[in-house]
Amino acid sequence: MYISLSSSHASNACAIRQSITNYTTQSTETHFFDWLVTSLKSVNQVLENTPIIFESTYIYPNVQHTTTINFKNFDLLTSHHDIQEFNENSISELTEKYTRRYERLLKTIREQKHIHFIRYCKNQQDLEEKEILKFFNIVATINPNLEFNFILMSDCVELTIPDSLLRDTFMYINLNNYNDNDIHEENGYFKIIKSYKCVFDILN
Repeated sequence: MYISLSSSHASNACAIRQSITNYTTQSTETHFFDWLVTSLKSVNQVLENTPIIFESTYIYPNVQHTTTINFKNFDLLTSHHDIQEFNENSISELTEKYTRRYERLLKTIREQKHIHFIRYCKNQQDLEEKEILKFFNIVATINPNLEFNFILMSDCVELTIPDSLLRDTFMYINLNNYNDNDIHEENGYFKIIKSYKCVFDILN
């Protein structure tokens, strides 16, 4: 099973979920981070059960002609797609949706035997080494029997992987090593999705 841990950067974030849909036969059931922009710190905050609350301020319309809204009391956790046009029911509906997705996420981690967690890293500052190590511990606490991989992918040429992350549960994929003609795409978002295909070629 593949679960997106998204990215701190828009487009790179949602492209992970879309690449899972495009390049695997996995169910299209939505997981918590699929269409969100998030820091890894906030991934851990979700797993540690930080309450799902949304800020009262929002941006409508954003560049996608939908509503941008932030989760409250999180480091970086933003929805750009969930709300079309904001109305009086938007917050309560969104809270219910992500509460369900949180419960589904925990259930999945508890019940699955093997999971590939996939995250995109933009640069060295975006690596969040301490949060990756914390993620290992949190997941192992939720399900000590789970066999899982944390797959970090990046197209940053100068990215350095710290020694602390070099373990069996961690895999780094340098996207620059897998460029081919298929990735030459005018649409930036579609190009990102195609650049992620190598991840599934490697894992399959």
